[in-house]
Amino acid sequence: MRDGFDDVDEAIMDAALERIVQVGIRRASLEDIARRAGISRVTVHRRFAGKDNLVEAVLARETRRMLAEVTGIAATASGVDAQIEETMLHVLVQTRIHRLITELLRVAPDEVLGFYTVQGERLVAIGIDYIVGMLTQAQAAGLVARYDPRPVAELVARLAHSLMLTPGGGNVDFADPDKARAFVRTAIVPLMKHGIATPSEEVKDDHFAESAYSTPRSAP
Repeated sequence: MRDGFDDVDEAIMDAALERIVQVGIRRASLEDIARRAGISRVTVHRRFAGKDNLVEAVLARETRRMLAEVTGIAATASGVDAQIEETMLHVLVQTRIHRLITELLRVAPDEVLGFYTVQGERLVAIGIDYIVGMLTQAQAAGLVARYDPRPVAELVARLAHSLMLTPGGGNVDFADPDKARAFVRTAIVPLMKHGIATPSEEVKDDHFAESAYSTPRSAP
């Protein structure tokens, strides 16, 4: 599925989004979507090659819109710690309260699990690519440590996707803004600033700790 869309594509996706949040994915037919967009069903099918591709395009577009908001938030926060905190908090919160998610849960809760597990691969991939790009820019500017950003990006993207599917059940109540912020500040910010320690780094750290805290031997 291509990522560049013209005005007709956008009108089709707008119509699809509105119909999905009204009746759910299964009941949102191409005929209804075409009627809302003011075009023929043939045009919808020609441009998106079926309903599954259209739904995927809508979801990808909404994800990119959210990430564009994240970029704007990062530009207004002062300091790298605040930038990471505000942007990641926005991502974790929005994956829970986005209109598409909340309305789909309301009108067709039986569809949600299948929808986000089937479409989840593309969502996670978009999130990973975005976070990798953000971290790479921060590394180039000397704002965070030099490390392979992809494992960190995958952890964070998968965390966001997990919260979308299962918002409760853990020790952190992400519906509580203060608790969600505290989690991001203490867990996500250090992770994104310093990366994941490699085994060799852990050995060096252990050696340093042993040297620092061991009792010096008495001279013979």
